[in-house]
Amino acid sequence: MSVRTWVGAAALATLSLAHAEPAYTVEAAQVATDNPKMLAQVKRVAITQFVVQFLDRQSGMATSSGLRGGASAKAAVTLAGPGIAQYQRVADALYDDAVKAVQAAGIEVIPHEQLAAHPEYAKLAESGKPSPQEDEKFIGYGGWNVSARGLPITFDSDDEESFLTSSKQSDPRGDQYRSMGSMLGGNSTATRWAEWNLAKGLDTHLLKVRVTVPMAFVETSGGFMMGSASYKVTPAPRLARDVTRFAFRREHDAARVRLDQHLMLAPDMVSLETLSKKTDNSGGLGAALGLLGSAQTAGEFRLNADPARYETEVLAASRASFSAFGSVLRSKRQGP
Repeated sequence: MSVRTWVGAAALATLSLAHAEPAYTVEAAQVATDNPKMLAQVKRVAITQFVVQFLDRQSGMATSSGLRGGASAKAAVTLAGPGIAQYQRVADALYDDAVKAVQAAGIEVIPHEQLAAHPEYAKLAESGKPSPQEDEKFIGYGGWNVSARGLPITFDSDDEESFLTSSKQSDPRGDQYRSMGSMLGGNSTATRWAEWNLAKGLDTHLLKVRVTVPMAFVETSGGFMMGSASYKVTPAPRLARDVTRFAFRREHDAARVRLDQHLMLAPDMVSLETLSKKTDNSGGLGAALGLLGSAQTAGEFRLNADPARYETEVLAASRASFSAFGSVLRSKRQGP
């Protein structure tokens, strides 16, 4: 082999390794099932919701007050690198993977073309929002909701399990990943009626798929005394527990197969960059005069990610989750 041929082969091998799909494993113990008895009734499904949430921005804020005044802490982080092109490719690929996982569990999946041809589908489309949909949130999580096959962006709180949470928890259970606008806009009566009529007209259960991809944990504290406000930003790319799920519905009955633990992605897929930091413990004019004052601390950060690496990591983790969902679904349908 000539030197030129060897160098070319080595370069191709390196490129192949760079884009090789990472290995993720999701065990049955990492998956929870809500209302498993219903799953035995599911013979065929129509996918009426397919949403991948790419949460590429996040912020937190906390305040406190005391005898000498108040304090506040703010922190914000954004993801740089990936964009709509990567998001859409991931969503399109995962739709096919979801179909395969459900079919492997012995459930028929109605082709999207047949679903879209039903008269009620137009009403479903009108009740949702077109994809991609930007979901801006001033405090908390924000980003893009992306669908596949032209399905509308719809949300329904009834599709998620309810958990008891505390406002003091930095990582509470359940659905903390949507803005108030999407929560209010996603629970429309029109969407529910269209889904119910589709289920009746096609004699099928509905399958509603959601994948949620946050990138960090942001913790803020107002502290207990002047100057003690603080924040902490921790890179944590992951598939979120509880809201990465398959939800099966038929009128008022529902069952879910969901991640019961976060599926953490490779930590080195992102790097944290500090954009700005500001701390003011002077207390302002009030403190100078011996009166009540205030103190603030704030930070702005950026998570940098290679778009191709981001795409392969999210795809691999989601596929592992879907495969586990299919295995659990198959075992629950077969019974003990």
